[in-house]
Order: sequence, then C-alpha cells, then structure tokens
Amino acid sequence: MSLDLLMKACEIHGQREVGRLIGKSATTVNLLLKGKYPNAQKILKKVDEVFGWLKKREVICPVLGELHIDVCQKYHTWSQENKTHKDRLYQEVKESCKNCSVRRKL
Repeated sequence: MSLDLLMKACEIHGQREVGRLIGKSATTVNLLLKGKYPNAQKILKKVDEVFGWLKKREVICPVLGELHIDVCQKYHTWSQENKTHKDRLYQEVKESCKNCSVRRKL
C-alpha cells in the first residue's frame, strides 16, 4: 500500500482511468498523489488490490498464462501500433486482458 504503486498505475493508465478502476474520481487520485488526501490508507488498500500485479515482474495473461512483464509490454506495444506479428496472439490478448489499457480504449 504505497504511493509508489499508485504513481506506477497512473503512469500506465492515467489518473482518470486509475480513478475509475478504484471507484474514485481523478481529483481524488490527484490529491492522493500530492499527499493531500486525508486518511488515504483505505483508498491505497484498494489501489493495492486492483494494481498489485504491478509489483511483480510476472503477470498472468488470460491468453498466454504467466509471462514476464516485458513480454506483456511487447504485446501491448504491438497492439497500440497495429503491428502484425507472426503468432497474431496480440489481438486476442488485447481483447481479453483485464490489465491491458489497450482493451479499455477500444
């Protein structure tokens, strides 16, 4: 439960999307990041529940199973750039992964 995890989540998803995923407003997320939100522990606990996977170097992909976060990032980048890859799994990953911000933007 730390601000570091919240900052990392905001780097990946943006404050508005992080707020939506934890059930709070972007303003609340901004106040948390600035250290101006009173009694932040309850919200930081929710951040930990939703974004705890960011602490690990391994993520669970619903399509590919457990994989290193760098591999996940490659699929993410390919799907953003609409690149074709020989295994074409990035399309299925983009549509299936709850942790993938690309899927939420569609």
